Amino acid sequence: MKMQLADAQASSRSTPDEWSPRLSGFYACPACKGNLDVTNDGLYCPACAIAFPILGGIPDFVLGNLAESGNRSLRVVGKWDSRTMFDFMASAYETWIYPAVCNVYGGWHSTSLRQLVHEISDIVGSTTGLALDVACGPGTYGRRVASQSRAVIGVDICMSMMRQGARYVRAEHIPNVHFARAAVESLPFRTALFDAAICAGSLNHFSDVVLALREINRTMKARAPLAGMCFALINSGLIKYKSVRERVERGGGHIYSVADLEQFAGEAGFEDFRPHLHGSVLVFSACKMEAQA
Repeated sequence: MKMQLADAQASSRSTPDEWSPRLSGFYACPACKGNLDVTNDGLYCPACAIAFPILGGIPDFVLGNLAESGNRSLRVVGKWDSRTMFDFMASAYETWIYPAVCNVYGGWHSTSLRQLVHEISDIVGSTTGLALDVACGPGTYGRRVASQSRAVIGVDICMSMMRQGARYVRAEHIPNVHFARAAVESLPFRTALFDAAICAGSLNHFSDVVLALREINRTMKARAPLAGMCFALINSGLIKYKSVRERVERGGGHIYSVADLEQFAGEAGFEDFRPHLHGSVLVFSACKMEAQA
């Protein structure tokens, strides 16, 4: 791990839109989880004969056309990600969109981005080494927990969000933050790589929460902490209205109870699930179970 962190630190001295071959050691083929070769055009899996391009310093591990996905949310991203509208949404995500959504759906003044970042940071704790930020957006949480002793790799399905995140990292001179485009169901990392993981703001959009959490779990070391945040079925904000929940479902989202989410986490290999509610906004911690003998 010291070698891996040193590689990340050496790579972070480049600007976020410059790719360093030293970063290739973090990644594996999302299909077979095998090693990748560095090529002039990006990364290549010799076992699967699949090439993965690097676009603006961000490796792209998404296989297939999102516009043809069975998940409506992914179809929208696949259709609009390359358009100016998504770039604007990415730039306004943390200043306008995120606070508005928390207030409207979670309950007025139920929480704030600052408070959520504080709680997520507390769950991740003083862990050093390497952390995974799943569905990271513009690095909303990952770039705020990164440090000289902790590198963060953020993955998201939306390239516009990560391009904005790279701009933040560059402007704020944040060390040890890297981005990769990937689907949560097939993460491009080896097993037991990460010392901690964050999955904040996205569980409501996954088509199969257990599958997503199980894949996150696979990439984590035993007893590594997971910090999560999502909307839950609580009598607060617009989420309490059945008509709103039905509209969310039609849009490809899902609203679960706290008990549901605890069960999903257990099925995915996590234990010590601890919820903390802010209206209908749920922050939770859990840790990866020890391997069974």
